Amino acid sequence: MSIFVSLFAGLGLFFIGVRLISANLRQVIGRRLRQLIARAVTGSGSLALFGLLAGAVMQSVNAVIHVLVALVTAGAMDRRKAFPIIRWANLGTSMLALVAAIDLHALALCLLGLTGIAYYKQIDQSTRWRHALGALLGLGLLFLGTDFIKSGAALLKTAPWLRHQISELGIWLLPSFAMGAAVAWLAQSSTTVVVITMSLAAGGLMGWNGGAMLVIGAGLGSAASAWSLAGRLQGSARQLVLFQVLLRLQGLVLSLLFYGVNRWLLDDAFGRLMDGLGLGPAARLAALYMVVQLLSDLASRALQAPGLRRLESWAPPSVQEDLSRPHFVHDEALDEPETALLLADKEQQRLLAALPAYLDALRQDGQDGQDGQAAPDADAGAASADKRQAAESQVLQLCEQFLLELVDRQHSRAVLERAMVLRDRNRLLASLQESLAELHGAAELAQGREDARAVRQLLDQLVQSLHMMLQTLADAARSAEPEDLALLRALTHDRSELMDDIRRRLLGSDLDAGLQQAVFTATSVFERCIWLLRRYVLLLDAPAGRPAPRP
Repeated sequence: MSIFVSLFAGLGLFFIGVRLISANLRQVIGRRLRQLIARAVTGSGSLALFGLLAGAVMQSVNAVIHVLVALVTAGAMDRRKAFPIIRWANLGTSMLALVAAIDLHALALCLLGLTGIAYYKQIDQSTRWRHALGALLGLGLLFLGTDFIKSGAALLKTAPWLRHQISELGIWLLPSFAMGAAVAWLAQSSTTVVVITMSLAAGGLMGWNGGAMLVIGAGLGSAASAWSLAGRLQGSARQLVLFQVLLRLQGLVLSLLFYGVNRWLLDDAFGRLMDGLGLGPAARLAALYMVVQLLSDLASRALQAPGLRRLESWAPPSVQEDLSRPHFVHDEALDEPETALLLADKEQQRLLAALPAYLDALRQDGQDGQDGQAAPDADAGAASADKRQAAESQVLQLCEQFLLELVDRQHSRAVLERAMVLRDRNRLLASLQESLAELHGAAELAQGREDARAVRQLLDQLVQSLHMMLQTLADAARSAEPEDLALLRALTHDRSELMDDIRRRLLGSDLDAGLQQAVFTATSVFERCIWLLRRYVLLLDAPAGRPAPRP
């Protein structure tokens, strides 16, 4: 019973670890760390080394994929660079000698001890170190879970009832194959199957044919465990998981062909070669596992172009993924300050032009809801606004870091002052995105209510007015015409008295508490948006090198 408890606990710790790593690594990655990773994996040699080390240390390609998903979604690594890393990570898991030399248990305890001391000292309260400690804790739990799995697996061969059952596997190849797939799927690692099989073969409990089927079947289990990771992943993250599934399935087919040709056509030429090299049963199975990984890698390389096209058709980039990618700013532009400022300005213009899209669903809801019925896609519109805000806020964060690094390089006074103006615009854009997304929450409260006609009419008027001003602001930011800026200054005059009057009239009526809260939120958000728009206009109107006038 303790064997299975150890395996079960190990799987639980493993899953907690990979979840913590994935959740915290995305937050801890800053621009400088992204640059270091980008430099580390620029060439094919560095990609191979990175993949080999990651696979050898973690001994689970699924764990490596979790880290790669976090890096890709955080913008630290290009998706196409992650594919060869997965290939090399599969080869890295076959480095059994290296894994045997690493005491994962001691390493896991050290990591947990360090994080425990950091939590006791309340270092996790620092925004600078909080996510780094979370990722470190996840890594420690992952290693500890892997050690539990290996310990439980090592105890399997000591069970007398199991020793007899395993000794029969050499006769029946299909059960051996199925058991290898099942153990690899449960353990989330094909290496676990190899370690168990090598131990049994070294003890004389497992023959060559049964052991080979266990090792080959582990490829199917590994593919199944990778498929289970897909879950709710979309876009590039899902492509990485599907790439591992295809990699394993291609290798599985070639491995079965290799086994059949070697046994029935070549009369076990592979076994004779191993005997000639003086390798024992355990080492022979380790060599077979290496062959399986090499065949998977070769199949993936041969079918790389059609395989990637198929992956892109199966898992196209999600809308949120497209929205979260900057179109203009990039690190190379930092060497030319004028170019960097121009690109940051264009990125902000693009995001500014996208602001009216936050209100498109509300405008449609308002038109469709005049008869008292809610629009059929009201919920979809609200969800779309939330996803858009979450994605585009990542672009604004990248722009903020881009401008901060530009300022750190201490260029001329004019460049620094222009960068500060762009940073102010960046923060105003973030506030506008949050406000527009908040407006959806207020609009949802009035949808589908027969007694909310007046509130829906008010919301529709506010949305239409705000939509028009946002479009005008986007046009003015592109043209920078004095007439457009003057018009916007007139449109964005103070509306506080008007909003207060609306609130007094509607809140004094017989509306219920929910609708009263919707009116208060909508008018407050509208008033805030007007102030933010006016502030943005003044920043557009401010000459370079001179602070913007007060709103």
